[in-house]
Amino acid sequence: MSHPTPTITVSFQPTKIKLFSSSRKKSLLVIEGECINGAINRVRPGNKALIHVRQSTSTTVASDVTELSNLLLVDEEQSIVQSLKKGRWVDIKSPKQIVVKSFAHIERNRRGDRLIECIELLAVLNEEEICLPTNLDSEYNEFIVDDDNTINLNPIQLKSERHQIFAHWLVETYGKELLSIGTGVIDVAGGNGTISKTLAELGIQSTLLDPNPRCYSDFQKEDDLPFQVIPHPLNGDGSDLTSRDDDVSHTIKNCSLICGLHPDQATEPIVTLALILDVPFAIA
Repeated sequence: MSHPTPTITVSFQPTKIKLFSSSRKKSLLVIEGECINGAINRVRPGNKALIHVRQSTSTTVASDVTELSNLLLVDEEQSIVQSLKKGRWVDIKSPKQIVVKSFAHIERNRRGDRLIECIELLAVLNEEEICLPTNLDSEYNEFIVDDDNTINLNPIQLKSERHQIFAHWLVETYGKELLSIGTGVIDVAGGNGTISKTLAELGIQSTLLDPNPRCYSDFQKEDDLPFQVIPHPLNGDGSDLTSRDDDVSHTIKNCSLICGLHPDQATEPIVTLALILDVPFAIA
């Protein structure tokens, strides 16, 4: 029985493009870019790669690779157009992002460049737009979201809204039934507990794991919190917490999912602990 080829969904900021066009061969657009949102064990944020977008690549963004190249270019001077037609590298001056689906296995050329074979072009985004995770394959694709460039919103309000959006996305993506298994969701480095509070409002048990929780000011008493709080950091593989003989260990070892929104230093421990416990994780 054959298994489907694993895929990943990643995003890049294009820096250069080159168009190969021939009357006898199908056109190929090569995009040199820097990874923005990566995939665990495949490509990391900041890694450079060459993305191959072929004429046959599935997309609703553009009718062909020539139209796509025009979407990426801001300067349409004749010299730029001619350089592109002649198969020369053309610099991308606009801060855009492309979101692509590709095979999880990434090859390299003789120079060592990563080659991303684009199966489907999902989106072309302006710098301020936000892209969320789109694939649930936890082994090959944990989509790391970086939306710090969002503009025209109050930063404090925006941060709270991001946490709420992320909580709703967890429910829509994984389902209430899965998230309610065992002791529920572990929200790592969640600060004021907005994610846990939102999950609680949606009927899902959640625990805030943060060494400096800032959620008590919103409630008169600790007992009034609609979620549990473990005032400890998540370090390494989390064994300092899971090896304890108390409720802390029980809560963590029986969780349904581990998540973190901009968890910084806790990003790798989240992934490590989730793999040890064999539960899904979501990082944004």
